[in-house]
Amino acid sequence: MRINRPILVAAGLATLLPLAIAFPALAAEPAGRLSLAGVFAHAALPVQAIAVLLLAAIVAAPLLRDRARRLVTAFIAGGPLLALAAAAFTGLAGAIGYANSTVPPSPTVMAPAWAEILLLTVLGLLAAFSAVLSLGLAKSERTEA
Repeated sequence: MRINRPILVAAGLATLLPLAIAFPALAAEPAGRLSLAGVFAHAALPVQAIAVLLLAAIVAAPLLRDRARRLVTAFIAGGPLLALAAAAFTGLAGAIGYANSTVPPSPTVMAPAWAEILLLTVLGLLAAFSAVLSLGLAKSERTEA
């Protein structure tokens, strides 16, 4: 499967475009406990899209390791960088919300933003790990055969 360079550029720009949209920082609801689903649900729409892309990369790396090696190799560097960009976007939104607050928010209010940043970081690292492991296993299978 050959992927044309203009398609990759368009996909990259389409991924980065939502980050240009400003979203206000949202405070956590006082009732209820925070869960992974809650972290995802309260994330901004561009961040949710990036989280879904990272989850897709984690799942796709083992499936595409033989057919699209270059794409899986791109997950190694691209996953953590995309996650870092989304985490920085979330951190920026949190900092803007903190700066615009008349009363400094408590750590309980800021915890969902920190959880979102950590979730994105973990997803980016898992995407790279999945790609490295998949390519390593594919290489060892070829040398054994």
